Amino acid sequence: MTQNYDKLIKKMTWAMCIALCVQRLSMSAGSVFWGIAILICLYLLYHNRNGIFVEDGFKGYYRAFAIFFITLLPSLCFAGNFSTWIKNFAEMWLYRPLPFFMVTLFIRDRELLNKVLMIFISVTAVDCTVALYQAIALYARGWGFGGSQLQLASLLCILMPAVVVILLDDEFSSRAKLVAKIAFPFLFAGMLAGRSRGLWLALVIVLPLVMWRYLIKNRKALMVTVLIVAALCGFSAAQPKFVERVKSITNITTDISNRDRIVMWRSAKNMIKDHPLTGVGLGQFKKNYFAKYQLREIKQRHLNHTHNNVLQICAETGILGALGFIYLSIYILIRNFREWLRRKDPYSLIIWGSWLAFIIFGIFDVIIDHSAVTRSWWFLLGTMLVMKNGKSYENDLKQ
Repeated sequence: MTQNYDKLIKKMTWAMCIALCVQRLSMSAGSVFWGIAILICLYLLYHNRNGIFVEDGFKGYYRAFAIFFITLLPSLCFAGNFSTWIKNFAEMWLYRPLPFFMVTLFIRDRELLNKVLMIFISVTAVDCTVALYQAIALYARGWGFGGSQLQLASLLCILMPAVVVILLDDEFSSRAKLVAKIAFPFLFAGMLAGRSRGLWLALVIVLPLVMWRYLIKNRKALMVTVLIVAALCGFSAAQPKFVERVKSITNITTDISNRDRIVMWRSAKNMIKDHPLTGVGLGQFKKNYFAKYQLREIKQRHLNHTHNNVLQICAETGILGALGFIYLSIYILIRNFREWLRRKDPYSLIIWGSWLAFIIFGIFDVIIDHSAVTRSWWFLLGTMLVMKNGKSYENDLKQ
């Protein structure tokens, strides 16, 4: 029986791998493979319902999730109807984080997870190559396989810190480093092709924090980094579009995108004032915004979210839901920073850097609503925790 369970777990893992790799190219194909992985997961949960074992190192994350989930429940009172709330809750906070639970509950093979991560990084590099082509040939902001420029940008904001740490840390195998070396220029090109200011700002803050310890110990890495930065500055200075894009980051008067974000934040603030504790209901921002809270000075009348993760959560689930999300975020950041200080393990650093970039980018866009990105993040979190565990799980699956 154990061999059968091991085979099922491998099938679940490869189904997740395929889903991660195709979900931006084809949402329907991605959903099919996510569905296969979920069905296998449910089968494993049912047949091991009396023997499910959560590793001690993961229990704190499960508790943080549970606290966040509880803070969302009061918003049920204002969801319009129960079925709508359940649907939105299941989509955003059960379905999308499932990769984290599938990885931490069942996957023992660290080498298998490493292979999946390397494949995912490689496919994302191809995604970025497509975005670069779109930027050059179509004179547009590259969006890659599908979705939008912001979706690709938010995916890069969680992967770039991971790739940089893989490149610089001796913990990773030569094969992983080779994949990272080949992928990095394409990921970097995708970052430029998408021209996302939020991504640039997030990585300008996070990457130096992630890299500094490695650079002060490795002169070669320091020199390569200096050359890359110099080349980037030279390239940007020679491209008027990039110069204008960078300058526009702080422009809140004539830049319509920036100005309208601030107007949307004011609308969200008004909504929160009227529904402070429990919000307007999970998934109900759009309906309430167009009915009552859209301000006259907004130029882009089609905007339907706050362009800010915390404001979006606060408007829909109130201060209680926002506090739950902030607690979950702080828990992830503080725990991994402390563990990195104590052990200097790269997995804690990847989690810390990727989540910090996610949070910073989330100041300017509601990236918690990008399903492909959030599933990728939860998979990365689970994978890094298993890798950090330092050993295979005990034989916790019972017949």
